[in-house]
Amino acid sequence: METSWSLHMLSEILSAFSTEDPDNLRNVLNRVAESVDAEVAAIICDQSIDWCIGLSDEDQQQLLGELINQPGDITIRSGILRTCWAPMGPMDMLFVGRLGERFDLEERSLLRAMGRSIELSIKILRAVTSERQARKDALLQATHDALTGLPNRRMVLDRLQAAIDHLSVDNSLFTAVLFIDIDRFKWINDAHGHSAGDQLLIHVSRVLRHVVRHDDLVGRLSGDEFIVVTRTSHRDDASQLASRIIAEIRQPLKVAGSELSHTVSIGISFAQLGDSPSTLLENADMAMYQAKALGRGRHSTFHSTMRLQAQQRLSLEESIGNAVQNGEIKPFLQPIFRLVDDTLTGFEALVRWEHPQLGVLMPAAFLEQAEDSGLIQEIDMCVFASACAAIARWQQIHGLGNLRLSSNLSARSLADPRVKVRIKEILESTGINPASVYLEIVETTLVDDIESTTATINALRDLGLRLAIDDFGTGYSLLLYLKRFPVGVLKIDRSFVSGLGKNPEDEVIATTILTLAKALELEVVAEGVEREAQMNRMRELGCDYGQGYWFGRPISIESTDVAFIEPLRLAPLTP
Repeated sequence: METSWSLHMLSEILSAFSTEDPDNLRNVLNRVAESVDAEVAAIICDQSIDWCIGLSDEDQQQLLGELINQPGDITIRSGILRTCWAPMGPMDMLFVGRLGERFDLEERSLLRAMGRSIELSIKILRAVTSERQARKDALLQATHDALTGLPNRRMVLDRLQAAIDHLSVDNSLFTAVLFIDIDRFKWINDAHGHSAGDQLLIHVSRVLRHVVRHDDLVGRLSGDEFIVVTRTSHRDDASQLASRIIAEIRQPLKVAGSELSHTVSIGISFAQLGDSPSTLLENADMAMYQAKALGRGRHSTFHSTMRLQAQQRLSLEESIGNAVQNGEIKPFLQPIFRLVDDTLTGFEALVRWEHPQLGVLMPAAFLEQAEDSGLIQEIDMCVFASACAAIARWQQIHGLGNLRLSSNLSARSLADPRVKVRIKEILESTGINPASVYLEIVETTLVDDIESTTATINALRDLGLRLAIDDFGTGYSLLLYLKRFPVGVLKIDRSFVSGLGKNPEDEVIATTILTLAKALELEVVAEGVEREAQMNRMRELGCDYGQGYWFGRPISIESTDVAFIEPLRLAPLTP
């Protein structure tokens, strides 16, 4: 074989190599085999065959078995292969075999040269592939969320801009943005840990991928916020998609042995020519907050008045934060009387905001926003500490040793694992008798997250505290949990009390609650008693206690002293 011809073949083989197509090494092997009239060629890397021609799977396994000895002949099903082993570095090998004459020295020399050239080519290929993969990984990291694999905010904004630009070309379809927020996600993190939160995020991302169409965009903006961008011929299609998403995500999820009850709230906005991606997201975000205000687990569509509401909400949140720091959030006390003998038995701790410009604000004006922002926990503890200190002082007065305190505990506080420590510190520092303290919890809070709620309530029970279920009858009313938790009191919601004598249904509900309470040996407090007729009727129905303007309006703890108690105490307290 002439040297010039050999070099020509080597040049042709190397020219067939391309970093753009890693599989082109198969073509290189074909050229190698053709150059020496061989039927078999293979590239062996790290004791495995990466590329091969002319060998069955069984033959390949046999070839690997001969790798250590590198014999001159190998018998395969087709016959006896004359072999040439051409090293490609310390670990890799070019193998060529043919059925016929053995390879002469010139052919072996050519194949060894080819092996070294292919070795160099593979190194180049690996370097190029590694570089490309690194760039691909960097791009993926920059544009996708690491936890869920969904497009991140950066990529969502780019895609939204493209969708808005496309409106100038084709506006026959609506581009809808669905802003999806997991309700009470922080509480799940607090109660079950970040691992459980991560599992929930992954679960939601999978549900979204499953529910939407193939060409819809699903992304994760940050935290528990997701986005869906869809094009549809009817605006109502976006609402129907939101309903499907809510229904699918609402299904219970088992995480670390606990069953999570979770919902999402969704805001919808529609792209208009000239909008910016940020504006679209802001509009959908505002609509999502509207959905939360309607009760969570719902969807709402953006309209222009929501922007003003969002500004007011942000301003209110900032004002509440300042109010907490400045001491404008004030604890109040409202008396609770035993109906059978009109005896003062205790007080409920309430909260008011003494706004410097607007005067005294009721809880409805700010508590929901305080809960959404997380400020409610500080308010809970501030009110509880002040109320405990006041009641503890009065319990030292002769005849008032059994005076009771009811204080509200928000869902946020109940979900906080640190709440037991904070409450224990307050009980110890004020010296109040824990057995006289009832923590009021809205009944829906009990079933939002059964496992973590049970753990927290049991921890509070260990401190000697008991539960009062506030607004009973307005929520889930899961009777099983009335026995499972250390519940001592049910409070009939004022909406049922106000309807006594006017609405037969309210009286039926009140009677049912009283019957249930007696069967479970629980005490009942009627809230919102404002007229003598309401008090008399609740007494006739067998209600234990009454609370409302008929007995006394809430008064600031700061203005109370022993003189405040005396007019209210119509008869001595008895055990």
